[in-house]
Amino acid sequence: MSGAFAKLGALVLAAVLLVGMQRYTPGYAEITGPIPLTGKIGETLTGRTFSVRADKVLLAERLRFKAYGREVERDTGGVFALVIAALEAQPASVNVGSAIWRSAQGARFVASPRFQGAPRLLGTDRLEPGLPQRGLVIFEIPRESVAGATLLVAASRWPRLDTQAEIALPATLDTPAPLIDLSELAYE
Repeated sequence: MSGAFAKLGALVLAAVLLVGMQRYTPGYAEITGPIPLTGKIGETLTGRTFSVRADKVLLAERLRFKAYGREVERDTGGVFALVIAALEAQPASVNVGSAIWRSAQGARFVASPRFQGAPRLLGTDRLEPGLPQRGLVIFEIPRESVAGATLLVAASRWPRLDTQAEIALPATLDTPAPLIDLSELAYE
């Protein structure tokens, strides 16, 4: 009789251990996800393949720039967020392929593709060690996604077991400018 209780106790203990392991063991995406580097505006974050420093965030309702010999003006139903930043490759040449605006609510917005040909866009050129590139990353976001956002920068869009810079942006930003001319801003 006591042998049956011992077997039943061992079975219950094994079941509890298995349920506990299943419940508290992290999933594959969490185990192989990005390795976060956290910082704030003005700090240089150095990852495995690049370093990044976000210096300033500007908001605008419309943007103007000169591309391919003609003037282009873009508007949006939300707001344009311009991040002035510097990127540099670390040990070897690299393309930084991902810049994401993560709102306080968790929504993610990739850098806008509507600005091809605009001056000094970051993420379009290959980075070289010792040659930092200073320029802009432009996002098109809803107005409610401005406050408390985080800038995510990584070498690839879905970094696995690689560094991802997470730069906390200011909790409150100025009122959006009616128009920003990128041709004048690019050298700021």
